[in-house]
Amino acid sequence: MKVVVTGAAGKIGRWVVRRIMDAGHEVIASDRKLREESASDYFIQADLRDYGQAMQLFKNSDAVIHLANIPTDVRNTPQAIFENNMIVNFNVFEACKDWKIKKIVWASSETVMGFPFSVNELSYLPIDEEHPVHVKSSYAMAKLLTEQLAGMFHGLTGQQIIGLRFANIYEPDEYAHISTHWTDAEKDKQKMNVWAYCDVRDAAQACLLAVEKENLGSDIFHITALDTILPDRSEDLIKRFFPTIALKRPLKDFDTCMANDKARQILGYNPEYTWRNAVNADGKPKAMPKDLLALSNL
Repeated sequence: MKVVVTGAAGKIGRWVVRRIMDAGHEVIASDRKLREESASDYFIQADLRDYGQAMQLFKNSDAVIHLANIPTDVRNTPQAIFENNMIVNFNVFEACKDWKIKKIVWASSETVMGFPFSVNELSYLPIDEEHPVHVKSSYAMAKLLTEQLAGMFHGLTGQQIIGLRFANIYEPDEYAHISTHWTDAEKDKQKMNVWAYCDVRDAAQACLLAVEKENLGSDIFHITALDTILPDRSEDLIKRFFPTIALKRPLKDFDTCMANDKARQILGYNPEYTWRNAVNADGKPKAMPKDLLALSNL
């Protein structure tokens, strides 16, 4: 397949480009900022707020993996985030419709579920794709509206449009700091996303699986690690920080509280990475192979 990856200079995008290429696909990498270090030999600088540029970028492509959005951070106003992300997402879907591109994978977010989570808004744990949403930011609202937009475009075209709700992405070198979350104060703070995370390499795996899968229609999947970011047992954390929340199913040992069962069953998603293989019991990092360190710093 000829696959366009938008947001290719971003945290997830750099790894996705490599994973798609390693699987034997041709990759056109694109971002609003220039990234000459991209693994792809074909890098196109494009601003997807301009529909014409989106059309030019996607011409003659078989699939699009859309990761280009402003992240939710303090450097952008809520208005700028919402305006940019909604028009970019619409232009991507519209251009794919006009070019009759059959497969679209795009980055949704855990934030649509209620980030930061509170006891009053959680219906049960672990949180799955059927859990009610509780949007609290312009970033999350843009993601939720795009999930609805995806359903509309699928209804119009029959295209496969898969949204991946990523959780708290970690690159390999970032595990060196994960023990900073192990204090009581941080455990309480990190309950804002029920201690979920995802290794960037597993995020890239999910993108590859979603773009290669056939006959999925329009759907949403949670993409997380198998475990939480803490050394505590998951049920102990829930009893301490969410004592009134019922369990939808039992959790073993350190099981993630943001369920990825659906992705594992339908996409074949199999998270390979955990901080437990990168950090010692005392919180000190294990040595990381130089090739991974170099890639994480690209």
